[in-house]
This record gives sequence, C-alpha cells and structure tokens, in this order.
Amino acid sequence: MPRITLVNLETLCCIAKLGTFAAAAEKLHASQPAISARIRDLESALGVELFRRQGRRMELTLQGRELIEMVEPLLQRIHGVVDSIDKQAVITGTLRIGVGEFAALSWFATFMARLHERMPQVTWHVDVDLTAAMADKLKAGKLDVALLAGPLVAPAIRTASLGTVQMIWVGAPSVLDGETPLESPVDVLRSHAIWALTSPSASHTMTQSSLAELNVAPDSISTCNHTKSLIEIVVAGAGVALLPEVLVRGHLAKSELVRLLPDLQHPALEFVIAWHDAAEQPLVRGVVDLARQSSSFD
Repeated sequence: MPRITLVNLETLCCIAKLGTFAAAAEKLHASQPAISARIRDLESALGVELFRRQGRRMELTLQGRELIEMVEPLLQRIHGVVDSIDKQAVITGTLRIGVGEFAALSWFATFMARLHERMPQVTWHVDVDLTAAMADKLKAGKLDVALLAGPLVAPAIRTASLGTVQMIWVGAPSVLDGETPLESPVDVLRSHAIWALTSPSASHTMTQSSLAELNVAPDSISTCNHTKSLIEIVVAGAGVALLPEVLVRGHLAKSELVRLLPDLQHPALEFVIAWHDAAEQPLVRGVVDLARQSSSFD
C-alpha cells in the first residue's frame, strides 16, 4: 500500500506553486512521469483526488487545496530545522557559559556533549559558580550565557525557563536515632546543625525562609560553597540541610539519607538560562534551545 512520504508532499506543494507538472519536474530534477507517479501514490494513500483535469490543465480539488494549506507550514518548519542544523555545524568561535552546581551535577555534562556534537568547531569555556556571582559576571559581559537560579531581571538580559528544582530537608539516618526521643522531625532541625550553601545563594535564602516558616530559630547556619561536599557532610551525619531532591535521590534510595519532613510542601527553586539581548545570534540561540531540551529539572 502506498505511503505518505515527505517527497510526495513536497511535490504536491511544488506543483501548486509553479502551476504545472512539467514545471515541478524541472524544479525537482525529476521526470514528468515520476512527478505524476508521486501524486498517484499520494492520492492512493489518502483515498481522495488531489487534481482534476480541466481541459488541458490539471487543477487542484478542494481536498488538494486543504491538504496544501496544512502541509506547507509543516514543510517550512522542517526546512528551517534542517537549515539551522547545517548552520550550527559550521559555526566557529568561543562561548563562555556560567552554570550553577545543581545543573552542573545533574544534566549539564549531557548538554555539553550535545552542544559539541551540533557545534564541533566551537570552543567552550565553562565557569561553575553561585547564582549571585554568575549574575554579576553576565551583567559585566564576562559570561555570554548563564544557567542559574532565577528569576533574573536586569536591563538587556533575556531569560528562558529551564524548569524547577524541588528542595527537601534531609539528614543521615543517625539523626533520628539519638539517645533522646524526638517528638517530631521538626525537633531534628532544632537539635542538629543546619547546613546550607554559602550566602548569597538562592538555596541559603530558601533555607532561612523554610526555617522561619517552621518556627525554627537556629543559633547559626553552617555553610559550604560546594554542593557535592555539602551533601557528603550531611550524609556523614554532621547535620541536616535543605537540598535539591534531584541530587540526593541516589542517597535516599540507598538509605544514606532520609527525608525529615515528607509531608511538608517544600519550596521549589526555578532555574533559567540567561543571555545578553545584544548577543542574540545563531550560536547563542542554539545554546538556549538545546539547554531547554536537555534540562532534566521538573
């Protein structure tokens, strides 16, 4: 049974645009019998007539015109994607990318592999840092693109969402097995060291806000400027922390960490990709689009 193919749809649109089968055959570098065969296959697959002979001319039927109206925008999008990929493959230059640790420790490596595949001639400079520092570097023109906790509002800076990161309170199982019985998981927060990323950072601010909502007033918050090290500190039992669920799933599955407040609606942290409005070019546009496709954030 004949199938609907992209070639046959392109042939139909070409005939409609140029007016005759002969003109379409010349444009598509095919014989006129081959062009006619493509249309017959398309009509057979659809079960409708697309052309009707009027004297010495072949004119589109109502079904033919309706099909072209639906197909032409689709063909334009396909050609646009192909052209974009072709252009990306020959792009050269250097791009400076800033990335927060939550992305760097989850999906960023896969994202960079896809970038290299699509833009093999581009040189990449990656800077892993806290959100506040990255925002300053982007505004000062020291970064071209930044993946950071949002929102970010600044003149001449554009952003696109990369999803959200769910934050959860966790601690090592040992924090629940102390000699003194605890009335609730909130008591764990009151009786153990609280850890967070260094201020100013979005997660440090969220830790303070969450503690305030829980009526917990710790004497101080211990800090660490490296997310992976912070997670290892908590796994070792040195305290508890509000951490990204996406980065501690493995520890939870192995029972190296436990959720302290499973019924509490924890805050979510939005991530965005940001770039200079003046830097809107094929290279940057390609990076933005691929980042949105690659992100594993919710």
